[in-house]
Amino acid sequence: MAKNIAVVCDSAADFPPGMIEQLGVHILPVHILAEGKDHLHGKTITNKDVLKKLRKKKDVSTSPFYPYECTKLFDNLLKRYDEVVSLHLSRELSGNYKSAWSAREFMGEQDAKRVHVLDLGSVTVSLSLLVKKAVEFLRNGLPPASLKDRLAPFQQNAFMVFTVDNLVWLKKGGRVNALEAFLGNMLSVKPIIQLKNARLEPVERHRGKKQALSHMVSMAEENHQKYRNCETWMAYAGNLEEAMLTREKLAAAVGQSPETILLAELGASIATHTGPGSVFIAMIPRQNGKNGA
Repeated sequence: MAKNIAVVCDSAADFPPGMIEQLGVHILPVHILAEGKDHLHGKTITNKDVLKKLRKKKDVSTSPFYPYECTKLFDNLLKRYDEVVSLHLSRELSGNYKSAWSAREFMGEQDAKRVHVLDLGSVTVSLSLLVKKAVEFLRNGLPPASLKDRLAPFQQNAFMVFTVDNLVWLKKGGRVNALEAFLGNMLSVKPIIQLKNARLEPVERHRGKKQALSHMVSMAEENHQKYRNCETWMAYAGNLEEAMLTREKLAAAVGQSPETILLAELGASIATHTGPGSVFIAMIPRQNGKNGA
């Protein structure tokens, strides 16, 4: 990536330790509303703080950053960079993209032309994998104006599934389409929810967490067989041991060393809606096309 291009993404992207610094990404924090107080994710409230409040059934929710907050960041970056690429989670799930796009309206015409805002149609570790791919393209000299088209096949082939410990947060947040109809009165089930067409859709339901995690591994293995050479990340919310055990099973299923599947702590921007104990698996092909072609 040329030194004069800044990459921004919102805090709904979850990265393994050290990856943000390695990629040189600038983070736009989502607002975390906790017990009547407005916090900025990662600035005035931590992931552990939010998980603690959720376990105590405290009132926690999220809100998109404001356009003027984006404008301030963009203006500051344009003093040091020639262009800004701002990458965001699916507009189907949040207003972050809209806020970032609206921020350009508060900028001068010439400066606004130097800011490229993209909806990557994804969230958490799936979003961060696409951000990493975007940075790789830019570092290899791809013009920001061409990034959307180059990322499109990777967005289309991105895979992500997750399950949760408790349905209360998903039901409260209303982030999953048709969840009520899918689950009915089966409050004890553990759903498997998949990212499909930039939305989160329930696709499986299981009586126990172990069964749900086992089936997630099978789904990931099937996806891996389509592309062979995939980059795989996982995310967890206060349940590192469970995530590591699942990673071992996944690594064995796809014939990799567990250490090649990177783990990320699920950020408060997402954990607020999925709750403690959630586990995510995300993959994107390293190359464009099946079987690494």
